[in-house]
Amino acid sequence: LGLFAMQGNIQMAMERIDEERKLTISHAELHDAREKYFQALDTNEEVVRKKFTYAWCLVHQSAKQDVLQGIPILAELAEEKAVQAQALFALATSQYLLEQYSEARASLKRLLAIEPHDSKAQDLKALVEHVLRREGALGLAVFSGAVAAGGAAALAFGLALLKRR
Repeated sequence: LGLFAMQGNIQMAMERIDEERKLTISHAELHDAREKYFQALDTNEEVVRKKFTYAWCLVHQSAKQDVLQGIPILAELAEEKAVQAQALFALATSQYLLEQYSEARASLKRLLAIEPHDSKAQDLKALVEHVLRREGALGLAVFSGAVAAGGAAALAFGLALLKRR
């Protein structure tokens, strides 16, 4: 049984994603987290933890631009051992919510490499894989339909040419 062959619970992941969508941090809380982060930079105290809190607040904003601003911060934090697992999960969740499914899968792969028994990560990975398979099947159906329509048009054109003769 390989590391990534583990099954996750798609339903549990969907419930957690719904909770994440409902969770928004106020602008006041975001401002407070930002101030604490910049103060930590000045004092060099708990910088990583406060940077994570600031990034987490950003990705829980309703404005997409704030979420997009938080993603690279979480990606940086994914290199910090102290918050690596938390940062990778928050990053993957944010990427999923932004429909960046391939990126979410990559973040979850990294997380499961360091925390192979993280059930929330396994669940989210199962959901991401489900969406990617569904999108792949939909893309294949659209492509097949386009090929069939193109073939039918070529056949009709060929028949029209034959009738002219």
